Amino acid sequence: MTIGQFASEHVVEIVFGVVTAALSAYAIRLKIREQQQTLEGIVGADRKASLFLSRAAMAKALVEMYSHAERGDVIWGQCIGCDEYTPDVQGLILRAASKGVRHKVIVNAYAPTLEEFRAVFDPLSTAEVVEGRDNAVRIQGLSDKEVVVSIPELARYTGLLIRDAGVVGILREWFDHRFDDIAAMPPAQ
Repeated sequence: MTIGQFASEHVVEIVFGVVTAALSAYAIRLKIREQQQTLEGIVGADRKASLFLSRAAMAKALVEMYSHAERGDVIWGQCIGCDEYTPDVQGLILRAASKGVRHKVIVNAYAPTLEEFRAVFDPLSTAEVVEGRDNAVRIQGLSDKEVVVSIPELARYTGLLIRDAGVVGILREWFDHRFDDIAAMPPAQ
């Protein structure tokens, strides 16, 4: 029996075998991708501290933070690039301000999106914005309830959400002192 005769007699089995192997490889690839997305998302979401391994997972947590803000709360933070303020986030900022939530922000004076950033906050009477000239850490908090700190890296993203009042209080105290020091400085020329 030649290879051609064997192939013609078993064409159906060969086709099904190739399709089965291809589908199995595809299923394995999907499972690996699913696990990778789980690992890249949030680690420890139900704890007092959660680790973010992707910017998308951290952005989702910030949206939740803005959504939980109530009258009398302060959303405080410092940005480096100051460029992730999508229309959705801008809407949340405006809704929070309309509920009586205040904002205290240290914007990077050298951010390429400085004017766009200021355009979001400058019209709000409930917002205080100062321009830092040495912003090295991205941090955003909600009163003394929670804070997200992200560590800048070139190739990866790492962020930490902390919901422990003691730790949040320490970071907020650092932020408030920094904010007051910058506010007391003469403007850059």
